[in-house]
Amino acid sequence: MILTKRFFNFLFLLSFLGGVPTVKAVAADRVTVGTASFYAERFHGRRTASGERYNMHDLTAATVRTHYPLGTVLRVTNLGNHRSVQLRVNDRGPLPRGRLLDVSKRAATELGFLSAGLARVKVEVLNWGGA
Repeated sequence: MILTKRFFNFLFLLSFLGGVPTVKAVAADRVTVGTASFYAERFHGRRTASGERYNMHDLTAATVRTHYPLGTVLRVTNLGNHRSVQLRVNDRGPLPRGRLLDVSKRAATELGFLSAGLARVKVEVLNWGGA
């Protein structure tokens, strides 16, 4: 609770002084373990947060802003079968609590969890994005 109060006091002070906080990845660790899901086909062709169109045949991912900035390159490994792919974060989204990533349909296929819908994954940052 104290940390939260300090955080809000910090934001209030910044807004009062006219400062604009910049958002950098909160996940300072280069390796994280969590749950991944995949985008449904109905999002194919829609605009992503990066401005490009979602292509379910590309190796891309969506995450919340506090995990990885747009443009971040990740190696995602399915801990159930040890398959890995390299993905680029190009979208944001409200993900269910405890969910780390939404990956493209192609990525879910290559990781071997398309039929299951969810997988426990290890996420390694290969290159931090800038947005």
